[in-house]
Amino acid sequence: MRRVRAIARKEWLHLGRDPRSLLAALAMPAVLLLLYGYAVNYDLTELKFAIVDEDRSATSRRLGEVLSSVPGFRCAGGLARADDADAAFQSGWARVVVVFPPGFERRLQTGRESAVQVLVDGSEGTTANIALTYAHGAVSLLGQRQMGQQALVKGLSKQLLAQAVELRPRVLYNPDLESRRFLVPGLIGIILMMMAALLTSGVVVRERERGTFELLAASPVSAAELLVGKLLPYLALGAFDVVLAVGVGWGVFGVVPQGNLLLLFALAMVFVLCSLSIGLFFSCVAPTQQLAMLLGFVTTVLPTMILSGFAFPVRNMPVFLQGVSQLLPATHFIAIARGIVLKGVGIGPVWDHVVALSVITAVLMRLALKRFRKTL
Repeated sequence: MRRVRAIARKEWLHLGRDPRSLLAALAMPAVLLLLYGYAVNYDLTELKFAIVDEDRSATSRRLGEVLSSVPGFRCAGGLARADDADAAFQSGWARVVVVFPPGFERRLQTGRESAVQVLVDGSEGTTANIALTYAHGAVSLLGQRQMGQQALVKGLSKQLLAQAVELRPRVLYNPDLESRRFLVPGLIGIILMMMAALLTSGVVVRERERGTFELLAASPVSAAELLVGKLLPYLALGAFDVVLAVGVGWGVFGVVPQGNLLLLFALAMVFVLCSLSIGLFFSCVAPTQQLAMLLGFVTTVLPTMILSGFAFPVRNMPVFLQGVSQLLPATHFIAIARGIVLKGVGIGPVWDHVVALSVITAVLMRLALKRFRKTL
Protein backbone atom coordinates (compact mmCIF):
# COMPACT_ATOMS: atom_id res chain seq x y z
CA MET A 1 0.00 0.00 0.00
CA ARG A 2 2.93 2.35 0.59
CA ARG A 3 4.02 1.96 -3.02
CA VAL A 4 0.41 2.39 -4.22
CA ARG A 5 0.10 5.60 -2.18
CA ALA A 6 3.35 6.87 -3.67
CA ILE A 7 2.07 6.33 -7.22
CA ALA A 8 -1.26 7.94 -6.31
CA ARG A 9 0.54 10.97 -4.83
CA LYS A 10 2.62 11.27 -7.99
CA GLU A 11 -0.56 11.29 -10.08
CA TRP A 12 -2.14 13.90 -7.79
CA LEU A 13 0.89 16.13 -8.27
CA HIS A 14 0.58 15.71 -12.03
CA LEU A 15 -3.09 16.73 -11.89
CA GLY A 16 -2.23 19.75 -9.75
CA ARG A 17 0.34 20.89 -12.30
CA ASP A 18 -2.17 20.51 -15.14
CA PRO A 19 -4.99 22.89 -14.12
CA ARG A 20 -6.80 22.56 -17.44
CA SER A 21 -7.30 18.82 -17.04
CA LEU A 22 -8.29 19.28 -13.40
CA LEU A 23 -10.81 21.99 -14.32
CA ALA A 24 -12.25 19.78 -17.06
CA ALA A 25 -12.59 16.86 -14.66
CA LEU A 26 -14.37 19.00 -12.05
CA ALA A 27 -16.51 21.34 -14.16
CA MET A 28 -17.25 19.57 -17.43
CA PRO A 29 -19.76 17.04 -16.01
CA ALA A 30 -21.93 19.86 -14.67
CA VAL A 31 -21.57 21.89 -17.87
CA LEU A 32 -22.43 18.93 -20.10
CA LEU A 33 -25.38 17.95 -17.91
CA LEU A 34 -26.78 21.47 -18.09
CA LEU A 35 -26.21 21.63 -21.84
CA TYR A 36 -27.74 18.26 -22.68
CA GLY A 37 -30.44 18.57 -20.02
CA TYR A 38 -31.81 21.72 -21.61
CA ALA A 39 -31.10 20.77 -25.23
CA VAL A 40 -32.45 17.19 -25.24
CA ASN A 41 -36.18 17.46 -24.73
CA TYR A 42 -38.91 15.22 -26.14
CA ASP A 43 -41.78 17.29 -24.69
CA LEU A 44 -44.20 19.01 -27.08
CA THR A 45 -43.80 22.73 -26.36
CA GLU A 46 -45.24 24.24 -29.54
CA LEU A 47 -46.80 22.63 -32.58
CA LYS A 48 -48.30 24.89 -35.23
CA PHE A 49 -51.34 23.63 -37.12
CA ALA A 50 -53.42 25.05 -39.95
CA ILE A 51 -57.07 24.53 -40.83
CA VAL A 52 -58.70 23.97 -44.21
CA ASP A 53 -62.35 24.73 -43.47
CA GLU A 54 -64.38 23.79 -46.53
CA ASP A 55 -67.52 23.45 -44.42
CA ARG A 56 -67.44 26.91 -42.78
CA SER A 57 -69.82 25.87 -40.03
CA ALA A 58 -70.09 26.43 -36.29
CA THR A 59 -69.06 22.83 -35.63
CA SER A 60 -65.86 23.10 -37.67
CA ARG A 61 -64.98 26.37 -35.94
CA ARG A 62 -65.63 24.74 -32.55
CA LEU A 63 -63.27 21.88 -33.37
CA GLY A 64 -60.60 24.39 -34.35
CA GLU A 65 -61.04 26.05 -30.95
CA VAL A 66 -60.74 22.68 -29.21
CA LEU A 67 -57.47 21.99 -31.02
CA SER A 68 -56.15 25.44 -30.09
CA SER A 69 -56.87 24.70 -26.42
CA VAL A 70 -54.63 21.61 -26.45
CA PRO A 71 -51.35 22.39 -24.60
CA GLY A 72 -48.61 22.94 -27.14
CA PHE A 73 -50.95 23.39 -30.13
CA ARG A 74 -51.02 26.81 -31.79
CA CYS A 75 -53.15 27.73 -34.76
CA ALA A 76 -51.02 29.25 -37.51
CA GLY A 77 -53.99 30.24 -39.64
CA GLY A 78 -56.11 28.86 -42.45
CA LEU A 79 -55.39 27.41 -45.88
CA ALA A 80 -57.59 27.68 -48.93
CA ARG A 81 -57.32 24.00 -49.90
CA ALA A 82 -55.70 20.76 -48.78
CA ASP A 83 -53.21 20.83 -51.66
CA ASP A 84 -51.49 23.78 -49.97
CA ALA A 85 -50.40 21.53 -47.06
CA ASP A 86 -47.25 20.42 -48.84
CA ALA A 87 -46.01 23.99 -49.22
CA ALA A 88 -46.84 24.72 -45.56
CA PHE A 89 -44.83 21.68 -44.43
CA GLN A 90 -41.84 22.50 -46.62
CA SER A 91 -41.63 26.07 -45.35
CA GLY A 92 -42.15 25.01 -41.72
CA TRP A 93 -45.18 27.30 -41.43
CA ALA A 94 -47.24 24.42 -40.01
CA ARG A 95 -46.68 20.83 -38.87
CA VAL A 96 -50.31 19.67 -38.97
CA VAL A 97 -53.16 20.52 -41.31
CA VAL A 98 -56.77 19.66 -40.36
CA VAL A 99 -59.23 19.47 -43.26
CA PHE A 100 -63.01 19.77 -42.72
CA PRO A 101 -64.86 18.56 -45.85
CA PRO A 102 -68.03 20.22 -47.16
CA GLY A 103 -71.17 19.04 -45.36
CA PHE A 104 -69.25 18.11 -42.19
CA GLU A 105 -71.76 19.66 -39.77
CA ARG A 106 -74.82 18.51 -41.74
CA ARG A 107 -73.77 14.87 -41.63
CA LEU A 108 -73.16 15.08 -37.88
CA GLN A 109 -76.58 16.63 -37.31
CA THR A 110 -78.29 13.86 -39.25
CA GLY A 111 -76.46 11.18 -37.25
CA ARG A 112 -74.21 10.06 -40.08
CA GLU A 113 -70.47 9.48 -39.89
CA SER A 114 -68.38 12.47 -40.91
CA ALA A 115 -64.66 12.23 -41.66
CA VAL A 116 -61.99 14.77 -40.74
CA GLN A 117 -58.66 14.58 -42.53
CA VAL A 118 -55.50 15.23 -40.52
CA LEU A 119 -52.30 15.78 -42.53
CA VAL A 120 -49.10 15.51 -40.47
CA ASP A 121 -45.50 16.37 -41.33
CA GLY A 122 -43.78 13.03 -40.72
CA SER A 123 -40.21 14.29 -41.08
CA GLU A 124 -40.02 14.36 -37.26
CA GLY A 125 -41.37 11.00 -36.14
CA THR A 126 -41.78 11.77 -32.43
CA THR A 127 -43.59 15.05 -33.05
CA ALA A 128 -45.81 13.41 -35.68
CA ASN A 129 -46.92 10.66 -33.29
CA ILE A 130 -47.75 13.16 -30.55
CA ALA A 131 -49.64 15.37 -33.00
CA LEU A 132 -51.69 12.45 -34.28
CA THR A 133 -52.57 11.38 -30.73
CA TYR A 134 -53.64 14.88 -29.68
CA ALA A 135 -55.60 15.53 -32.88
CA HIS A 136 -57.37 12.17 -32.63
CA GLY A 137 -58.30 12.87 -29.01
CA ALA A 138 -59.67 16.35 -29.79
CA VAL A 139 -61.74 15.09 -32.74
CA SER A 140 -63.08 12.14 -30.72
CA LEU A 141 -64.03 14.43 -27.84
CA LEU A 142 -65.94 16.80 -30.10
CA GLY A 143 -67.63 13.88 -31.83
CA GLN A 144 -68.83 12.45 -28.52
CA ARG A 145 -70.19 15.83 -27.46
CA GLN A 146 -71.98 16.27 -30.78
CA MET A 147 -73.52 12.79 -30.56
CA GLY A 148 -74.67 13.52 -27.01
CA GLN A 149 -76.35 16.74 -28.06
CA GLN A 150 -78.13 15.01 -30.94
CA ALA A 151 -79.24 12.20 -28.69
CA LEU A 152 -80.66 14.62 -26.12
CA VAL A 153 -82.53 16.46 -28.88
CA LYS A 154 -84.12 13.14 -29.86
CA GLY A 155 -85.22 12.59 -26.26
CA LEU A 156 -82.87 9.79 -25.27
CA SER A 157 -82.10 9.32 -21.57
CA LYS A 158 -78.82 10.59 -20.15
CA GLN A 159 -78.19 7.17 -18.65
CA LEU A 160 -78.09 5.70 -22.14
CA LEU A 161 -75.42 8.19 -23.11
CA ALA A 162 -73.15 7.38 -20.17
CA GLN A 163 -70.09 5.30 -20.96
CA ALA A 164 -70.10 1.77 -19.62
CA VAL A 165 -66.37 1.93 -18.82
CA GLU A 166 -64.60 5.04 -17.58
CA LEU A 167 -60.86 5.26 -18.09
CA ARG A 168 -58.96 6.86 -15.21
CA PRO A 169 -55.23 6.83 -16.09
CA ARG A 170 -52.56 7.36 -13.46
CA VAL A 171 -48.91 7.62 -14.39
CA LEU A 172 -46.45 6.51 -11.71
CA TYR A 173 -42.87 7.77 -11.19
CA ASN A 174 -43.30 10.54 -13.79
CA PRO A 175 -46.85 11.93 -13.42
CA ASP A 176 -46.33 14.88 -15.79
CA LEU A 177 -44.55 12.71 -18.40
CA GLU A 178 -41.64 15.12 -18.50
CA SER A 179 -38.84 13.81 -20.69
CA ARG A 180 -36.18 15.38 -18.47
CA ARG A 181 -37.09 13.11 -15.56
CA PHE A 182 -35.93 10.00 -17.42
CA LEU A 183 -33.27 11.72 -19.55
CA VAL A 184 -31.28 13.23 -16.67
CA PRO A 185 -30.35 9.88 -15.00
CA GLY A 186 -29.24 8.59 -18.40
CA LEU A 187 -27.24 11.74 -19.07
CA ILE A 188 -25.45 11.33 -15.75
CA GLY A 189 -24.32 7.85 -16.83
CA ILE A 190 -23.18 8.92 -20.29
CA ILE A 191 -21.29 12.00 -19.06
CA LEU A 192 -19.57 10.13 -16.21
CA MET A 193 -18.52 7.34 -18.55
CA MET A 194 -17.14 9.73 -21.15
CA MET A 195 -15.21 11.85 -18.63
CA ALA A 196 -13.81 8.87 -16.71
CA ALA A 197 -12.61 7.09 -19.85
CA LEU A 198 -10.97 10.23 -21.23
CA LEU A 199 -9.26 11.06 -17.93
CA THR A 200 -7.46 7.72 -17.66
CA SER A 201 -6.83 7.17 -21.37
CA GLY A 202 -3.41 8.81 -21.10
CA VAL A 203 -2.11 7.84 -17.67
CA VAL A 204 0.29 5.13 -18.93
CA VAL A 205 1.07 6.18 -22.49
CA ARG A 206 1.79 9.71 -21.23
CA GLU A 207 4.70 8.34 -19.20
CA ARG A 208 6.17 6.81 -22.35
CA GLU A 209 5.75 9.99 -24.41
CA ARG A 210 7.38 12.20 -21.75
CA GLY A 211 10.29 9.85 -21.17
CA THR A 212 9.47 9.18 -17.49
CA PHE A 213 8.53 5.55 -18.00
CA GLU A 214 12.15 4.49 -17.42
CA LEU A 215 11.89 5.58 -13.77
CA LEU A 216 8.75 3.50 -13.29
CA ALA A 217 10.29 0.51 -15.04
CA ALA A 218 13.33 0.66 -12.76
CA SER A 219 11.27 1.07 -9.56
CA PRO A 220 10.24 -1.88 -7.36
CA VAL A 221 6.56 -1.05 -7.98
CA SER A 222 4.69 -3.97 -9.57
CA ALA A 223 2.39 -3.57 -12.55
CA ALA A 224 -0.74 -4.06 -10.43
CA GLU A 225 0.42 -1.53 -7.83
CA LEU A 226 1.21 0.98 -10.57
CA LEU A 227 -2.19 0.71 -12.25
CA VAL A 228 -4.13 0.83 -8.97
CA GLY A 229 -2.12 3.80 -7.76
CA LYS A 230 -2.79 5.69 -10.98
CA LEU A 231 -6.53 4.96 -10.74
CA LEU A 232 -7.02 6.20 -7.17
CA PRO A 233 -6.83 9.99 -7.85
CA TYR A 234 -9.26 9.70 -10.73
CA LEU A 235 -11.58 7.57 -8.63
CA ALA A 236 -11.66 10.42 -6.11
CA LEU A 237 -12.44 12.88 -8.91
CA GLY A 238 -15.16 10.53 -10.11
CA ALA A 239 -16.72 10.52 -6.64
CA PHE A 240 -16.84 14.33 -6.72
CA ASP A 241 -18.36 14.26 -10.21
CA VAL A 242 -21.07 11.83 -9.08
CA VAL A 243 -22.12 14.13 -6.24
CA LEU A 244 -21.95 17.15 -8.54
CA ALA A 245 -24.03 15.52 -11.31
CA VAL A 246 -26.72 14.26 -8.93
CA GLY A 247 -26.80 17.68 -7.26
CA VAL A 248 -27.24 19.50 -10.59
CA GLY A 249 -29.99 17.10 -11.63
CA TRP A 250 -31.71 17.66 -8.30
CA GLY A 251 -31.26 21.42 -7.95
CA VAL A 252 -31.59 22.55 -11.58
CA PHE A 253 -33.91 20.02 -13.21
CA GLY A 254 -35.89 18.95 -10.14
CA VAL A 255 -35.07 15.25 -10.54
CA VAL A 256 -35.16 14.28 -6.87
CA PRO A 257 -33.78 10.78 -6.16
CA GLN A 258 -36.57 8.67 -4.71
CA GLY A 259 -34.28 5.89 -3.48
CA ASN A 260 -31.35 5.58 -1.09
CA LEU A 261 -28.67 8.16 -1.89
CA LEU A 262 -25.89 6.07 -0.33
CA LEU A 263 -26.87 3.10 -2.50
CA LEU A 264 -26.91 5.33 -5.59
CA PHE A 265 -23.48 6.71 -4.73
CA ALA A 266 -22.00 3.25 -4.04
CA LEU A 267 -23.26 1.78 -7.32
CA ALA A 268 -22.21 4.91 -9.20
CA MET A 269 -18.68 4.40 -7.91
CA VAL A 270 -18.70 0.85 -9.29
CA PHE A 271 -19.71 2.34 -12.63
CA VAL A 272 -17.01 5.04 -12.43
CA LEU A 273 -14.38 2.39 -11.70
CA CYS A 274 -15.59 0.42 -14.72
CA SER A 275 -15.37 3.53 -16.92
CA LEU A 276 -11.91 4.35 -15.62
CA SER A 277 -10.85 0.81 -16.52
CA ILE A 278 -11.84 1.43 -20.13
CA GLY A 279 -9.51 4.41 -20.42
CA LEU A 280 -6.77 2.55 -18.56
CA PHE A 281 -6.97 -0.37 -20.98
CA PHE A 282 -6.61 1.91 -24.01
CA SER A 283 -3.74 3.72 -22.31
CA CYS A 284 -1.91 0.40 -22.04
CA VAL A 285 -2.43 -0.65 -25.67
CA ALA A 286 -2.29 2.63 -27.63
CA PRO A 287 1.11 3.90 -28.84
CA THR A 288 0.19 7.59 -28.43
CA GLN A 289 -1.90 9.62 -26.03
CA GLN A 290 -4.00 11.10 -28.84
CA LEU A 291 -4.93 7.65 -30.14
CA ALA A 292 -5.80 6.47 -26.63
CA MET A 293 -8.12 9.43 -26.09
CA LEU A 294 -9.70 8.94 -29.51
CA LEU A 295 -10.37 5.27 -28.76
CA GLY A 296 -11.83 6.21 -25.39
CA PHE A 297 -14.13 8.78 -26.97
CA VAL A 298 -15.30 6.54 -29.82
CA THR A 299 -16.00 3.53 -27.61
CA THR A 300 -17.85 5.47 -24.90
CA VAL A 301 -19.80 8.37 -26.39
CA LEU A 302 -21.09 7.01 -29.71
CA PRO A 303 -22.20 3.49 -28.63
CA THR A 304 -23.69 4.63 -25.33
CA MET A 305 -25.82 7.34 -26.93
CA ILE A 306 -27.37 4.78 -29.30
CA LEU A 307 -27.18 1.33 -27.71
CA SER A 308 -27.37 1.92 -23.95
CA GLY A 309 -31.10 2.54 -23.73
CA PHE A 310 -30.62 6.26 -23.10
CA ALA A 311 -32.72 7.38 -26.07
CA PHE A 312 -34.08 4.12 -27.53
CA PRO A 313 -35.36 1.10 -25.58
CA VAL A 314 -32.96 -1.84 -25.75
CA ARG A 315 -35.86 -4.28 -26.13
CA ASN A 316 -36.77 -2.69 -29.48
CA MET A 317 -33.33 -3.38 -30.97
CA PRO A 318 -32.37 -6.47 -32.99
CA VAL A 319 -31.21 -9.42 -30.91
CA PHE A 320 -27.58 -8.95 -31.95
CA LEU A 321 -27.53 -5.30 -30.87
CA GLN A 322 -29.26 -6.22 -27.63
CA GLY A 323 -26.32 -8.51 -26.92
CA VAL A 324 -23.84 -5.76 -27.78
CA SER A 325 -25.65 -3.32 -25.48
CA GLN A 326 -25.12 -5.66 -22.53
CA LEU A 327 -21.36 -5.20 -22.96
CA LEU A 328 -21.66 -1.45 -22.40
CA PRO A 329 -21.32 -0.31 -18.77
CA ALA A 330 -23.68 2.61 -19.40
CA THR A 331 -26.52 0.19 -20.26
CA HIS A 332 -26.41 -1.25 -16.75
CA PHE A 333 -25.86 2.03 -14.91
CA ILE A 334 -28.71 3.80 -16.71
CA ALA A 335 -31.04 0.99 -15.60
CA ILE A 336 -29.67 1.31 -12.05
CA ALA A 337 -29.92 5.12 -11.99
CA ARG A 338 -33.47 5.22 -13.35
CA GLY A 339 -34.54 2.52 -10.93
CA ILE A 340 -33.14 4.28 -7.85
CA VAL A 341 -33.78 7.89 -8.88
CA LEU A 342 -37.27 7.51 -10.38
CA LYS A 343 -38.71 4.38 -8.77
CA GLY A 344 -36.87 4.32 -5.46
CA VAL A 345 -35.88 0.65 -5.80
CA GLY A 346 -33.34 -1.12 -3.61
CA ILE A 347 -30.54 -3.46 -4.56
CA GLY A 348 -32.92 -6.35 -5.33
CA PRO A 349 -34.33 -5.29 -8.72
CA VAL A 350 -30.92 -4.11 -10.03
CA TRP A 351 -28.57 -6.73 -8.62
CA ASP A 352 -28.03 -8.32 -12.06
CA HIS A 353 -26.83 -4.98 -13.43
CA VAL A 354 -24.45 -4.60 -10.47
CA VAL A 355 -23.02 -8.06 -11.17
CA ALA A 356 -22.61 -7.19 -14.85
CA LEU A 357 -20.74 -3.98 -14.00
CA SER A 358 -18.46 -5.87 -11.61
CA VAL A 359 -17.68 -8.53 -14.21
CA ILE A 360 -16.95 -5.95 -16.92
CA THR A 361 -14.67 -4.05 -14.52
CA ALA A 362 -12.77 -7.20 -13.57
CA VAL A 363 -12.31 -8.19 -17.22
CA LEU A 364 -11.08 -4.74 -18.24
CA MET A 365 -8.65 -4.52 -15.34
CA ARG A 366 -7.34 -7.99 -16.15
CA LEU A 367 -6.85 -7.06 -19.81
CA ALA A 368 -5.09 -3.81 -18.87
CA LEU A 369 -2.80 -5.66 -16.48
CA LYS A 370 -2.04 -8.28 -19.11
CA ARG A 371 -1.21 -5.67 -21.76
CA PHE A 372 0.93 -3.57 -19.42
CA ARG A 373 4.65 -4.25 -19.57
CA LYS A 374 7.36 -2.66 -17.43
CA THR A 375 9.74 -2.76 -20.36
CA LEU A 376 10.82 -0.12 -22.87
